[in-house]
Amino acid sequence: MQFLVFFVDKCSGLKKECLDWRADILNTTFMIPKIDIYPNYAMMSYAAAERVIDLMNHKPEAVICFPSGSTPKGMFDALVAASQKGRVDFGRCVFIGLDEWIGLGAGDDGSCRDLLDRDFLKPIGLRDAQIVFFDGKALDPQAECNRVNKIVESLGGLDLIVLGVGMNGHLALNEPGTSWDTYAHISELDTITKEVGQKYFNQPTVLTRGITVGIRHILEARSAILLASGSAKAPVIERALAFPVSKDFPATVLQNHLSADFILDADAAELIS
Repeated sequence: MQFLVFFVDKCSGLKKECLDWRADILNTTFMIPKIDIYPNYAMMSYAAAERVIDLMNHKPEAVICFPSGSTPKGMFDALVAASQKGRVDFGRCVFIGLDEWIGLGAGDDGSCRDLLDRDFLKPIGLRDAQIVFFDGKALDPQAECNRVNKIVESLGGLDLIVLGVGMNGHLALNEPGTSWDTYAHISELDTITKEVGQKYFNQPTVLTRGITVGIRHILEARSAILLASGSAKAPVIERALAFPVSKDFPATVLQNHLSADFILDADAAELIS
């Protein structure tokens, strides 16, 4: 396997290939994750936004899937600013929600939809007809999974999926042990996810299950970007790029993606060697 690692010079902003190493794994086929390392969160966020802008300018009707939370906030701010300046138009795209807590939905404080409405969907001006989001309050969550699966399939799959990564390696709400053969599904939340998820709420909130796009959606997306910042994520990124690729650490599956890019700040990349 080959990693291509790039560092962006703080002064010039130009990419410089600085590491290129290979590991041959007998009888195993791996893809080539691209790793872009930026000096800080702001530059990392700007770089991720530029990727999205490039896609939208080349394919205005793109199907995009973004996460909620603190990690993508800088990317969203940059995209909103670019939209206001006329550099990008989201008027023809389709937005697929990445995941949601079961029992919560639009308007519920701390829900994934609530965060995305505030940080991206409303500021960017997406119409309701452009948005496909899991309803965490649906009486039949499995029917919600089926609904989103059919829509994504009818659209020809995802053009771009942007992901954060959990401390346990989860991608979206695909927790450790999730089959790689899953599309949208109901997820029993890991203890770590329940604990970390509390940061999005103003008061203690019981979190037990989630509804999420599946690993197959991720692998079948034409492009995937993983965002990570801060030294707390350094051991997570180190494990995500290590062998073996394992269902016990879902982020490792990106090593099998045809076009995956890890966009990191220097702190999150500090353990890459």
